[in-house]
Amino acid sequence: MARMPLAQRRQQLVDAAIAVLTREGVPGATTRAIVAEAGTSLSVFHYCFDSKQELLDAVIKTLVGTTVDLAEASFEEATTRQEMIRAGLGAYWSHVVANPDHHLLTYELTQYCLRTPGYAAVARQQYDHYAHAFIAILDALGAEPAAPIEAIGRYCAAMIDGLTLDWLVRRDDHSARQVLDLVARHIDEVLLVPEPARADR
Repeated sequence: MARMPLAQRRQQLVDAAIAVLTREGVPGATTRAIVAEAGTSLSVFHYCFDSKQELLDAVIKTLVGTTVDLAEASFEEATTRQEMIRAGLGAYWSHVVANPDHHLLTYELTQYCLRTPGYAAVARQQYDHYAHAFIAILDALGAEPAAPIEAIGRYCAAMIDGLTLDWLVRRDDHSARQVLDLVARHIDEVLLVPEPARADR
């Protein structure tokens, strides 16, 4: 078996876990199935992760990190703040529509972790990751919050989490886009301190 850095090996197992979880569901994603997908061994898994809980947390971080990267990459300096917010939400939403199984997986992970003894902390960490993702995005905007930033992060996460689940159930693209538009306006006009007037507007 080829040697590779620990971080690379961990990511290999995380990617394999996402593939198995998406294809087989959480109950079918046994440690053996994941290492088989990765083409490695149980000993390598236990070298990289102390537990399956730790692996699932890494899976969630990877899924959240992907959407944060997409949102931040969509920002353009020439746009207004509200347009940047719309672009970030739009980038996230494009990922939802293109990868519904990945987003469905996040809800399956929550349910599994809440129902399985010893896994509740993973579900709590999952929603902490969501809130902190929004905080990171707002920080990237250079925006000044109009309320405690932790509360804003959790508020935004709850809105988008609910909208994503609603779309996964109803698949109503038009309705989802309308809600995203309202969310963008609400974030810009209510949750953030107004931008200073610019002479070039």
